[in-house]
Amino acid sequence: MNQWEVVIGIETHAQLATVSKIFSGASTAFGAEPNTQACAVDLALPGVLPVLNKKAVECAIRFGLAIGAEVARKSVFARKNYFYPDLPKGYQISQMDLPVVVGGHITLQVGQGDKAYEKVVRLTRAHLEEDAGKSLHEDFHGKSGIDLNRAGTPLLEIVSEPDMRSSDEAVAYAKALHALVQWIGICDGNMQEGSFRCDANVSVRPKGQAEFGTRREIKNLNSFRFLKEAIDFEVQWQINEIEEGRRIQQATVLFDPDSGETRMMRSKEDAHDYRYFPDPDLLPLVRASYRSCRARCASVSSANSACPTTMQRH
Repeated sequence: MNQWEVVIGIETHAQLATVSKIFSGASTAFGAEPNTQACAVDLALPGVLPVLNKKAVECAIRFGLAIGAEVARKSVFARKNYFYPDLPKGYQISQMDLPVVVGGHITLQVGQGDKAYEKVVRLTRAHLEEDAGKSLHEDFHGKSGIDLNRAGTPLLEIVSEPDMRSSDEAVAYAKALHALVQWIGICDGNMQEGSFRCDANVSVRPKGQAEFGTRREIKNLNSFRFLKEAIDFEVQWQINEIEEGRRIQQATVLFDPDSGETRMMRSKEDAHDYRYFPDPDLLPLVRASYRSCRARCASVSSANSACPTTMQRH
């Protein structure tokens, strides 16, 4: 283990604190009966058109200002084409080349006492997108049910650089981000309800090697304990595979909390596999001015308040 270096990047989906969905007027309230909060737009019925939720955009801008990022002068929605049974349109509206937030960083404390140290994690981007529905397996013998209440729920996907080198750093980052999105009022942070969930991209490489190893993405981790356990298992599994002469295949994996193990779900797609192209039904977002953005989000905090993670005044 001492001759290996761990490389971790995290993609986080934060459900934005809106009362309606990102492209429709359907409710985002949690706990409703299946398929009672899915309107014609969410169901992708013929002839319907998406209408962008203004508050979702304001939440994204608020996050960008909080992390010292650039709020893009122009951002574009794209269609990400892939098939899931709980994605009625056959594509997800997301952002690819021109996201609403670019760059930024989060400063966090790792460890306690004499072993504590400060860590800066750079952020690549944060972009707006819609959630898919949910497949239900447990209540149907030999069948699966589909609940489309979550379809169209507004998400901010926050992507870090691969700056973390241990599961402890990954957990500290996730906790800092979790505190931040709640503090600025853009997400309730309820991990049990799926409002805040993480995907961890994990790879290993020999110490001193500049080139990254092949990564595997652990999907949908909804607790800090599971995040740590999943990364620790995955790191040891990858090291064992390499030391036994096998190659790591890029893949998407799931973590089983009962066994404490990760298991492969599918080979990992690259961006070109999704056939991104600009959504013709949605106009680009154009920023009026930086001063206008900051003034609009001035309610985030008073002039004398400080961010709990960076401890810098905004």
